[in-house]
Amino acid sequence: MNELIRSLFQQKKYPVTIIVGNTFTGKTDFALLLFEMGKRDGALDYLGANFDTFGHGNHIPNMMKLKHWLRTQNGRKLFILDEAGIHDDTRAAMKRLTNEIRHLVFIIRKFECRIIFVLQELEDIDKWKSSALTGAIITKDSVGGKFSAEIESVFLGEKIILDNIPRTTIPFKTDDIAEFTLGEEWDWETDQMQVEGLPAKAAFMYAKVGNTSTIARKFAKELGKPCQPMQVKRLIQAYLREQFNIKLRHRPPMLLNANPVNE
Repeated sequence: MNELIRSLFQQKKYPVTIIVGNTFTGKTDFALLLFEMGKRDGALDYLGANFDTFGHGNHIPNMMKLKHWLRTQNGRKLFILDEAGIHDDTRAAMKRLTNEIRHLVFIIRKFECRIIFVLQELEDIDKWKSSALTGAIITKDSVGGKFSAEIESVFLGEKIILDNIPRTTIPFKTDDIAEFTLGEEWDWETDQMQVEGLPAKAAFMYAKVGNTSTIARKFAKELGKPCQPMQVKRLIQAYLREQFNIKLRHRPPMLLNANPVNE
């Protein structure tokens, strides 16, 4: 296992590992075990996943948060995308997410990150992910409650069989649906982004028009209540604090919202 860990996480040529297998074969468990061993051996520092690991790693349920994590978290990282066959879909409504994942994999090494795709059928994932970017394909199985794995790797040279694989000590909910989205709603007809929440919307509009007065007038019209440029500025500040996880010691000024309030 130590040789496998070094091969997966210390080399830089192959950022992708794929774990496949039927339900209840310990796929997600094994992905977390690989992180545990990689961190113990000094090959990894931080964990991100699209499911909750109860404080052992960052819960990253969408592409927007994943990009932010990659840019701002210094150190060697592993991101686990559970149920990857569901999220990698070439249907029209999912095509942009598929393209975003594809682009990210090609540049993920620049962020000192590796990625593990966990899925049930290898056919459910784009063929490019099992091409030159993939360092190992791991097929999981379970017999009599004991986990095993068959590993095909470009750098180990031969197929490896692991038996009696221990369980991870990292807690996670096996029955949770591991969602992964763009982090925004997309109007496919007009190709316009519809972000959720006034702070995010204010930040997005400011990035496009760069004028708080223009945004204030638009919000006033949409909400049917007065809106001042300073209120837009506070919304943008609130969005930035959320993105960078900055907590103020004092209570910030009241923000504009969609419900009538005494500003």
